[in-house]
Amino acid sequence: MAEISHPIQCILISEEVPGISIILNERTSNSLKGSISSKNIIKHNFYTHRPRREKTTSWSLESGKTKFNGEAILLKDGKIWHQYQTTTKSNEVNRVLFSGLSSKLSKITNNHDLLKATSGFFKIGNGCYGGRINKV
Repeated sequence: MAEISHPIQCILISEEVPGISIILNERTSNSLKGSISSKNIIKHNFYTHRPRREKTTSWSLESGKTKFNGEAILLKDGKIWHQYQTTTKSNEVNRVLFSGLSSKLSKITNNHDLLKATSGFFKIGNGCYGGRINKV
């Protein structure tokens, strides 16, 4: 069965190095797919995955044959969001931290700006609908 994807425009901008962004431009059945970009040069394929009953929100990265993954920590104005709390809705999430991304990237690159950017928070753009995959 082929996976159906839908185009989207979701941009996450590094708070540490604004020239580094994650551009998610495809929605699949269980993830948002895109790339890490530095000065409009695509660096690596990047995916965010919605939470499931047994798993938290996560990320994965592919660079050639190398694959990494980890947990994504979603926040609204400094308060952590998770799927079981009721005070913040998923569409209100405006920041994300990709746990372990920088340390894993350091195994394949020594780009200081990229490592600095991925060690900090990313601002979630308006087209992202917070931490939620907006169904069509």
